[in-house]
Amino acid sequence: MINSITAALRNAETINVNESWFEVLRLPNDVYSIAEPHHWHEVVSFLIVGSQKAVLFDTGMGIRDISEVVSQLTELEVIVVNSHAHFDHVGDDHRFPRIFVYDNEFAVERLVSGLSNEALQFDARPDAFIDGYPEGFDPKRYEIRPVARERIDLLHDGDVIDLGNRRLEVLHTPGHTFDSIMLLDRDNKCLFTGDTFYPDLLLAFMDEASGKSDLQVYERTMRELAQLVPELDYLYCSHTKPLADPVVLYDVAKAFEAVNKGQAQHEHAELYDQELKVYEFDGFAIATG
Repeated sequence: MINSITAALRNAETINVNESWFEVLRLPNDVYSIAEPHHWHEVVSFLIVGSQKAVLFDTGMGIRDISEVVSQLTELEVIVVNSHAHFDHVGDDHRFPRIFVYDNEFAVERLVSGLSNEALQFDARPDAFIDGYPEGFDPKRYEIRPVARERIDLLHDGDVIDLGNRRLEVLHTPGHTFDSIMLLDRDNKCLFTGDTFYPDLLLAFMDEASGKSDLQVYERTMRELAQLVPELDYLYCSHTKPLADPVVLYDVAKAFEAVNKGQAQHEHAELYDQELKVYEFDGFAIATG
């Protein structure tokens, strides 16, 4: 499967769009990755296309208008589903008429309230941008605009989003934050993972209102996800690389177990303006407080 993942990325078609901030790839199963590689978060949103509707899984950082990119990729009705309510996944929610989010007070209030320029200063600093600020971006005016409450729909574990010829099952996957979800496409054997897993540093130190990370819950979530591995061909991941081998979920579940049992080695690192414990594993790492 590793060779299949490598081949899928190598053979992915690059789609030219009129906004250089984004890099768009056409991936297997009528999916487009919409990446923002010029910021250190390297966030990836996904457009999942059905026969009647499409889902935009996250709307990115709001640095540039992702809705213009989406309009170049499909003429279908697009509904937004947030993997969770962190700023780099909800930045352009306000540009869309309908937003689906997990039924969690913190997630809803984050969308309704938006985020001020002051709250975003850490990620708007010059060294957070790989190639400097994009043309026209003013860090002093950067904010996440609010979404009207009546445009927000609530999701629950087991809900199904019907796109016509494909059905996306909502999986509540707490650990990174309590409101984290994944989307499972059983027929096409793919799982859209949000921030619960991606092949890089997994953040398990969050300390926000309902968004607190929980290592025990994270371990349980990963054990449950590992049971899906025989049914999957692809993981579509929301940071760094858009595709990963589902087999890695076995290793992630074992890694969290080792961390919780005190059996994993760690180093201390200054990240996100705080000292964290970082546990290195093959293909990913875990950061805790």
